[in-house]
Amino acid sequence: MNHKRKLNLKKQLACIYTADFFSGLRITDAVWVALLAARGFSLWEIGLTESVFHVVSLLCEVPSGMAADLLGRKKTLVSGGVCMVLQSLLMAFASDLFTICFAMGLNALAMTMFSGTSTALLYDSLKQEGCEEEYIQVSANGSQISMLANAIGSMASILNQFLGYAGFYLLNAAFEGASALANMLLAEPIVTESQASREKHALRALPEQFRQLVRDSLHVLRTCPMAVKLIASSALISVPSYLTKMFLQQRLVELGWPTELLFLPLLLGGLACVAGTEIGRRVRCRSMRRLYTACALLCGVGTLLVGAAPAWGGILGMMLVQGVLEVYLLHESQKLNDAIPSDQRATLISVDGMAYSLLMIPASPLVGAVGDAFGQAGAGLALLGGVIVLSGAALLGKKPQES
Repeated sequence: MNHKRKLNLKKQLACIYTADFFSGLRITDAVWVALLAARGFSLWEIGLTESVFHVVSLLCEVPSGMAADLLGRKKTLVSGGVCMVLQSLLMAFASDLFTICFAMGLNALAMTMFSGTSTALLYDSLKQEGCEEEYIQVSANGSQISMLANAIGSMASILNQFLGYAGFYLLNAAFEGASALANMLLAEPIVTESQASREKHALRALPEQFRQLVRDSLHVLRTCPMAVKLIASSALISVPSYLTKMFLQQRLVELGWPTELLFLPLLLGGLACVAGTEIGRRVRCRSMRRLYTACALLCGVGTLLVGAAPAWGGILGMMLVQGVLEVYLLHESQKLNDAIPSDQRATLISVDGMAYSLLMIPASPLVGAVGDAFGQAGAGLALLGGVIVLSGAALLGKKPQES
């Protein structure tokens, strides 16, 4: 397809990596619960704010992807950045529960604006220049930059006596502002005629365009079984990702670990993610069925270890889960992007994210309930690990497909 404008890919990737770094710092992520508790909010109130976050995430995931496809990926990313700055400012000066909940809702809205949109913008930027085959390498670079920033951000808790509550959120607002500025310097990738004519569309035409986008996206899901299989596989294999980290902390406390050492598993899990990304970029994937089988078996065994092994065995299990997931999701993202059209890209990647949320809603309380029933935090994880192993074992006897 012939488009007049050429993309400066080097500048585009520099802006993407810069935005990844500053948005990845998130210095409040590791301390927000402690900060709110120190200001006098009860645990149920803090739990309520987390619930607001997840409800807004679920409701806005797909609509935000649709907005990115119809109005432009750059506009959506910049709008998400503005929401992140506003939520940090609100959190810095909030004194009541309603304002905290509103800020958490803004945070969730911003995260949904980033989730499918950033992947779609990156892939189409490469596609515009005929470099789609470089997606895994470029995506791995961005992931590792974000992970490095996360590691730096997680150490911000040592600044508690210098920054105080408002200081944390004001510094966070500055970092999010820097990320938004980097996104403002991006060029909007144009790879279809529909994307090229976005600016010419009148506002009154938007409702019909939304309806058409829904129809087109459903058509892709009906006529592209590969996309549906990829979305389902990534949702299922990702369920242990957060749950292993969450319940490992509880198991370690049960096993006598002091609270001061609970940062160590998170740090090691981050290192495992970096290693997994590095392995993932070097692995050649000829069959997604084979890759899923191998990754599901390893991921399930890792989850079983977190649930049933002694402390260090549980930590190694969690690291195995985090590293293996990075390998699988890197290739799943490439294959899904290859399989879907550019005009519906952000919408369908958002569906990919929503599928995970829909599984997590019942999985989280179920894993916790099994743990409560057996009196051990690891019991639910052992059951979950068995389910993931079975999902991989079910494919062992089937003929591998080229995908």
